[in-house]
Amino acid sequence: MAFTKRQMILVPEVNAASFVFFFEKGNSGMSWSIRDYSIANRVRTFRPGDYQHTADYFFQNARYAYNAPAHDTNDLAFWHKYTAELNQKAGLGTVIPQRAGVLATAASQSGNSYPVLDLDELLRSAKGSKAQDMERILHSASSEDWVTWNFFRLLLRENPPQWWKLISQIARHRNPVLHLPADDMSAATVSLWSLVHSPEDYLEESRRRMLSSRNPIWAARATSSEPVEGPSEIDVTIETGKSVIFMEAKLGSDISMNTTYDPHRNQIARNIDCLLDRAGQKAPAFWMMVRDESPSRAYVQLMAAYRSDPELLARDLPHRNLEDLAHICESLTTIRWSDFQELVCGTDADPEVAAVKRELERRILGGNEF
Repeated sequence: MAFTKRQMILVPEVNAASFVFFFEKGNSGMSWSIRDYSIANRVRTFRPGDYQHTADYFFQNARYAYNAPAHDTNDLAFWHKYTAELNQKAGLGTVIPQRAGVLATAASQSGNSYPVLDLDELLRSAKGSKAQDMERILHSASSEDWVTWNFFRLLLRENPPQWWKLISQIARHRNPVLHLPADDMSAATVSLWSLVHSPEDYLEESRRRMLSSRNPIWAARATSSEPVEGPSEIDVTIETGKSVIFMEAKLGSDISMNTTYDPHRNQIARNIDCLLDRAGQKAPAFWMMVRDESPSRAYVQLMAAYRSDPELLARDLPHRNLEDLAHICESLTTIRWSDFQELVCGTDADPEVAAVKRELERRILGGNEF
């Protein structure tokens, strides 16, 4: 059978539990799309900005690849059924029939299943359509997303009128020179896992760098019309009338020190770059929520280095104004999850909530290291 541009592939990096539809346009290797039909009546679409890989990468990393039928990609019922049949043939059998099925599927698999507050709402969030992320949230004892979700559900549930005041007080205790408008008394909103696009100035500069490099993959990628860096997923965004705070949540992992096409663009610098664009005229602040502050952690070293010498951050973000960077460096703050132990842990009359609180306490205090 001749190879076609329309393929059903199984690539664990995209979805370890299901085939996805792959389509390549042209021959550059830089124009492709992936559609995941593993959830009934829904499709999750990925493009080069999401993974920053060439088409060849997916075929080289595919466990299986079959020619896909020439059928309308908007026919969700057809593709869900076709995906289910391929999964069954490959012995996967984990296509999710509906949103509630995420929990049922996870519970039927081997290993632990951890309690999650407001699961229906989580499934409607950005994470709900990501099978691998949901698998980790429901089953992994080291899932940072599990901690982030349940922590903020509990914080807002236990302290609805003053949760922002409590967070800002702890942040100021951690960083006495933290810059937040003192007269900002407006209500704060919190959102998890928002996607924020990289600044155009950085994308243009990065494209020029890649074009002039001796790396043929970089040079080829730079000629594509797609952005050379995909959007950043911001773990926590808190916004008031005068401030925007980005928070990076870590439990057992460290920050990434590079991106696919930029070996010098660490995760903190990248988030700050996106934050400055997102904040506009509001006061920006970047914080980290972590379990430990070991000197060996890259985030500990970088946060301290940037605070003491803003020119180091300017070196990593040369398209930014030093004065703006110096201001944000003063507001760099690291907060421990355990700072909130008394607020979000402890006992509860509701058995489900009590179970989440016990598991959250175990994780944020580092018990039973994984």
